[in-house]
Amino acid sequence: MVKPLPKGQLAVSLGVLVLGALVLAGAWDLSTGGGYAQVGPGVVPRIVGGALLFLGALLLREALTGGFRGHDEEAESRVPMDWRAFAWITGGIILYGFLVERAGFILASAMLFVAVSRGFASRRWLSNALVGLVLASCIFRVFNYALGLTLPAGLLQAILP
Repeated sequence: MVKPLPKGQLAVSLGVLVLGALVLAGAWDLSTGGGYAQVGPGVVPRIVGGALLFLGALLLREALTGGFRGHDEEAESRVPMDWRAFAWITGGIILYGFLVERAGFILASAMLFVAVSRGFASRRWLSNALVGLVLASCIFRVFNYALGLTLPAGLLQAILP
């Protein structure tokens, strides 16, 4: 008997391939040459898009040759959806989109970290907020001061150098 193709695995594989193609299409008009660093804004998106295409092709090969190794799609289809976790993570992403310009990158990213942590069942609100603030601050510093790119400071504009 021929084993049917794993539809979920094919969908994931094709989704990663489409995402890679979209990233490359979006980066097509971006310059690869830059100023001081000699690296333009198009380099990283092209690397990411190419990596996504490569990984999508590997996933597709796995799905077409018997499915992902060590993964039982039948058993997974019986696991119930955790709607509460989905709501926390989705709500955090949507709220992030609204807050990143107004509150700033650091505060919005820390809030997103807390929401995603809660989605993964963490109840350490203060610890998650502190970790989120430290991570977002480090990323903000790298982008704004090391790379010369500007992330929105938002409410922290007055205290950031």
